[in-house]
Amino acid sequence: MIEWLLIVVLFFIVIGLVAAYFQLRGEVAARAERLFMEWKEREEKRIREDAITRSTATILGKVGEQLAPLAIMSGYGVSLKELRFLGSPTDFIAFKGLTDKNPEKIIFFEVKSGKSTALTPEERAIKELVEQKKVEWVLVHVPTELEKLEKA
Repeated sequence: MIEWLLIVVLFFIVIGLVAAYFQLRGEVAARAERLFMEWKEREEKRIREDAITRSTATILGKVGEQLAPLAIMSGYGVSLKELRFLGSPTDFIAFKGLTDKNPEKIIFFEVKSGKSTALTPEERAIKELVEQKKVEWVLVHVPTELEKLEKA
């Protein structure tokens, strides 16, 4: 008889544990869902703010590059007619004195409109080549080049 009483008590304990498990599982799932939604809202807000900041920086950079010729003209004595926009790997190249039919020098300009003046590895490499005077003039005569291709 005591065995049956123990079995019934254990049965109710197991039923209670199972009920508590399902109740806790539901509470944990609801809390996890709430925490996830809070995190998602915070991250979406942060991502939007970051996108706005990056977009603003990009726009200011493009505006800066468009206004740069004015600064180049006044600060370096280069006429707009002497300035050519490349964009990459450097922003501008100027042929100072060309409008007066008296070219003095060629100047490479890299425009930085943000807080940093750091050059990219490619920009730094171009700057070093210019400083090391590793610059060449090559004349390509198209008819001659076409003849070479026909003979090959």
